[in-house]
Amino acid sequence: MARFTRPKAHLLCFFFSVINADALVQKTSASRLLKFQPDFKPPLQCAAFSGQEDTGGESQPPSMLRRNFIQSASSILLCSQLSSPSSADVETSLAPQPSEPYIRQPSSKEKFSYIVTPPKSFVPGNKPLKTHLDEINFSSPDVKGYTVGVTVDPVRISSIRQFGTPEEVAARVVTAEVNRDGVFQVTLAKDPLEDKDAGGCYDIEYISEGKRGIKHFTTRIFVRDGFLYVLTVQLKENDIDKTKEKEIMDCVRSFKPLMIST
Repeated sequence: MARFTRPKAHLLCFFFSVINADALVQKTSASRLLKFQPDFKPPLQCAAFSGQEDTGGESQPPSMLRRNFIQSASSILLCSQLSSPSSADVETSLAPQPSEPYIRQPSSKEKFSYIVTPPKSFVPGNKPLKTHLDEINFSSPDVKGYTVGVTVDPVRISSIRQFGTPEEVAARVVTAEVNRDGVFQVTLAKDPLEDKDAGGCYDIEYISEGKRGIKHFTTRIFVRDGFLYVLTVQLKENDIDKTKEKEIMDCVRSFKPLMIST
């Protein structure tokens, strides 16, 4: 299994030019992008992440540099979406609800939609501070720290593969997680996969060890029609059993973007 541990010292952030990211990724502030950007390169590297290509020392044309920077900004956004939220940041309603599909309907201004079915009795809620174009959280009324979150943000790429392979994206995800305060080590729980039958999404599972205990994360990532959709299921490692494993996988498989009629 791949293991990632916190570095002893941070390097200077090489994405200093992301201060102009609002010109590339709508409604995404530079401060939020930099907040979760790891200060060192993960073991798996690709040009889409570093914004650099091996050109043998020759300078790249402006069109190539612009394309690489767009990919880099989108990659930082992905890491910010996948950084695990604190369960203390989620406000929930009081009444538990039965397991039923939640459909995010589009509006005249928001041209995105998705469907997800949280586990039975999960309660919907929202974080006090909004950090994405759209986000919602569901939490278990019985198991503390058992949550489901969905975020949506605009991106300037048309395919999840433009972020990289499943392995490359997983490396960025765990690198962003291990750089969070209080996190000591992050381990991939399973090999990252691309689910082509589900529409070309990536599934990534990892275990995060830190001051708040050991947590298990399961994510599903889509890029569809100019939007990045991310589902994250979080649960304490000690609370996982066969029943919850099935609940999590049923929830993950239920998540997908929906077509919007014009």
